[in-house]
Amino acid sequence: MAKSKEERIAALEAQIQKLKAQSAKPKEVKLTKDSAGITTVLSAIEDAATLNEVSVAEIIKAVARIKRTGLKIENPVRQSKE
Repeated sequence: MAKSKEERIAALEAQIQKLKAQSAKPKEVKLTKDSAGITTVLSAIEDAATLNEVSVAEIIKAVARIKRTGLKIENPVRQSKE
């Protein structure tokens, strides 16, 4: 069956709206300790920390810097309670 021009235009406009709605949604990352590969990453980080005799936080900072993720982790400055 041949569709009329108006029907084709309406169908294409609906597809355009659908694509715009999909691209407008920010992608949410929901990782948990049960996500694929996370247990491997955690054990690798702990192994690296043990082998290099540093804290896990230092390993995470180093990975962020090496991979150039743009992640900035700052050491908190403790203020006295006066």
